[in-house]
Amino acid sequence: MKIDCHCHVFNNDCIPVKGLMQSRFGIAVGSRLTDRINASQEDRTIPSQDVLRGHLTFDLSSLLDSLTDPAEKDSIRYLLEHPYDFVRFALIGRKIMVDIVDGMMKKAKNIDIWVPLMMDTEKGFEGSASLTSFDEQKRIMMDLTATARGRIWPFFAYDPRSRPVDAVKNAIEREGFVGVKLYPPLGFKPCDNEDGEVEDRLESLYQYCVAGRNEPIPITAHCSWSDGVFSNRAEPGISAYKEYYRDMAHPSHWEKVLKRYKNLKLNLAHFGGAGEWEQRALGGPSAAVDKNWVDTILRLMREHENVYTDLSFHGILTTKNGDAYRSALLEKISGVEKRVLLGSDWYMSAIQCDLVDYWRNFETLFPDLFDSMTGPNALRFLRSEASEAFLPAFLSSRGGYDGQFVELFHPEQPD
Repeated sequence: MKIDCHCHVFNNDCIPVKGLMQSRFGIAVGSRLTDRINASQEDRTIPSQDVLRGHLTFDLSSLLDSLTDPAEKDSIRYLLEHPYDFVRFALIGRKIMVDIVDGMMKKAKNIDIWVPLMMDTEKGFEGSASLTSFDEQKRIMMDLTATARGRIWPFFAYDPRSRPVDAVKNAIEREGFVGVKLYPPLGFKPCDNEDGEVEDRLESLYQYCVAGRNEPIPITAHCSWSDGVFSNRAEPGISAYKEYYRDMAHPSHWEKVLKRYKNLKLNLAHFGGAGEWEQRALGGPSAAVDKNWVDTILRLMREHENVYTDLSFHGILTTKNGDAYRSALLEKISGVEKRVLLGSDWYMSAIQCDLVDYWRNFETLFPDLFDSMTGPNALRFLRSEASEAFLPAFLSSRGGYDGQFVELFHPEQPD
């Protein structure tokens, strides 16, 4: 049994692409990238590296003086060095969702179960609307789950500013979802938000997920300082808005939550981010290591038996400085190996490497951990009393469930 604990199948229509590109690469570069993506869609061609680099050079030079964040510098540097990979990633996002699923299943035939994480950007990129509504994205995800007959275990994206927790309850109990995805950098923290309604909704979410269950409903939360996207909404008195939103994902924000809900099952995804692990692998002093997200995550894992992390979007580390990355990781995770998960973050990781290479490289670098990360560890995180009760019922209601992967629902599944 091999499980990809962190992937995505939403397409460009599900997110406001221009807002997302601007949040990640800056207003000028993000706007030009959006134009290039749209042009590629119209003529169905991928421009040469020299042509794409030419589209971006002027914008980059105009921004260099204002770029003080090493993560942003790395993002644009990587973009200029690997423009072909970026456009390949962008064109995957132009496909319909069913074709994205079909493509990843054909590429990685050894993966039995996929865990797609939805995105809810309605509030994070306010003023930059998506073509496909969140409700329509959810409907398509439900259809894909039903068609896959047990091979897709989706996570429902929840932004407490957008809807009440009843939406989560319906998703878990009636719509085929097995967990919850939170993306704090889009504009909220796990706790201590100034908005009382946001706080109440998050408290209701945590209460529902544990709800007296021995096997709680799992939550995956974005937890990376160097990867991902951020809200592009202006905040009064905030000039360094990227740092402001990025900090909302800091693992320390989960400390109060975990103290109140000791049984909460939580995956702090990305293990602090590929940028921090790259610096740790290189072994020198750096701003990335000073962020110290990794050590905070590890402390929370050692203090709380239901806290996990995953290595999603770490593909670049397996192709560059792979041996050093392996050594640094193995040293740090000693004692918590059973709660380290592996996810491809496909198709976001298409900007780093091909999906086949992603899995092959991890299996080569971590031969002693690969099977446990994609097998027992993943099962332990994903399995809940809710998924055991509701997912088979959903599949049966949508065309019949033939018992495929029935061992996933069995509480006596060995570790």
